[in-house]
Amino acid sequence: MKKGPGVDLYREFIHVFRTEEMLAFFDFRDETTTDGSLSGLCKISRPKPGKAGSRYLSLLFIVETPDEKALQEAEARFGSIDWNGLRNRFPEFESALSIPFTLREFTGNYFQEVDIYLKDNAVVSRSFIVGTLCPSVFSVAGITADEPVFREDLPDARQDLTESLLVDKGSGDSLVSRLRTFFKL
Repeated sequence: MKKGPGVDLYREFIHVFRTEEMLAFFDFRDETTTDGSLSGLCKISRPKPGKAGSRYLSLLFIVETPDEKALQEAEARFGSIDWNGLRNRFPEFESALSIPFTLREFTGNYFQEVDIYLKDNAVVSRSFIVGTLCPSVFSVAGITADEPVFREDLPDARQDLTESLLVDKGSGDSLVSRLRTFFKL
C-alpha cells in the first residue's frame, strides 16, 4: 500500500463502515464467468443520521477473488454493469454512483460500492428491499442471490426505514464533497 500523500484505501474502507448503518445482506453468485462462478456477499446500508446530504442506499458487493484471474473477472464483470438500468425497474430510482476498489492486500477480495440515490417519494421498508430493490438489482447485475437477511432490530415489513435517510439538506454535502471525503482529496 502506498504511503504518503496518496489515498489510503484501507482507511476509506473503514470510514464507509462508520458513516453507514447496515440494514441487510445477501449472498450472490454470477455463473456466467469463464470459470463458472463468481460469488460473494452484498451489504445493504443507509447513511447514519446527519452523515449525508442525499437520500440513498448503499450496496457494497464483496467478491471473493482468490487469484489474479478472479480479480480481473470481478473487475470486468462489475465494470460492465449499467446501474442506471434500475430506472426502468422502479420509479423511486433517481441515479446511481458506482465506485470499484480493491483491498486485496488486506482481504483478498474485490469491492464494488453502488450508491443508489432515491427520489423524495421513496418509502424504504423491508417490503421495498425484498420486493423491489433486490429483484431489480439482481436483474440489472445479472446475478443470482439468496433472500436478504435483515438486522433483527429493524421495524416491521412495511414500516418506513427512511428516517435516517432524511437528512438536513442545508448540510452542504454535495456528491463532489462526498467523493472528496471518500478519497481524502
